[in-house]
Amino acid sequence: MILVLDTATRHPVVALAENTGRVVAERQWTSQHRHGEELLGRIDELLGEVGSGRREMTGVIVGTGPGSFTGLRIGLASAKTIAYTLGVPLVGVSTTRALVLAAGGDDADGVERTVWLPAGAADRYAHRFRMAAGLPEEIKPPQLTVAPPAQGELAGEEIDGLSAALATLGTRALAAGQRDDPSELVPAYVALPRGVARAAAEMAWSPDLR
Repeated sequence: MILVLDTATRHPVVALAENTGRVVAERQWTSQHRHGEELLGRIDELLGEVGSGRREMTGVIVGTGPGSFTGLRIGLASAKTIAYTLGVPLVGVSTTRALVLAAGGDDADGVERTVWLPAGAADRYAHRFRMAAGLPEEIKPPQLTVAPPAQGELAGEEIDGLSAALATLGTRALAAGQRDDPSELVPAYVALPRGVARAAAEMAWSPDLR
């Protein structure tokens, strides 16, 4: 089993997938900022459901955001700890890229899609992709905007199929030999807390995207 998890949004997901990318069990819930209290329990629920144990995990796929500061810290720390402890490969996947894939729709080559996530009370985070061979590829760096999503663009966080999309992207990366070093894999935060934001210029690993 390959563990799949994403805590970038208020609707975290955990799943177990085969190395083909097929999801065999999953959980998605509304966290209410309680990622730390719930994440490991949800993972244990899934393992019990499929009659497996943590020692039988063969890899870890984790969503790297952009997303909330607290949620991403908990998700990345958990994924890194599990991968390091078990000695299994770890690969990070862009949450926004997975959201575009999960949303489905027209996947013809050249079709462009933008996914939007909240970044504070009024701001929004926009990430633009172009479909290529059925998969979204980034065409525009992340940017902050106050403009509302245009018709047909992806707004919101709760999209069915996120775990399957993460599994698809992650297992393809693993099959291609991609591995992320737990000590170097970093998340993309949409905004940093006060205090941390003041030091952001010296913290290239955690940019404030506002």
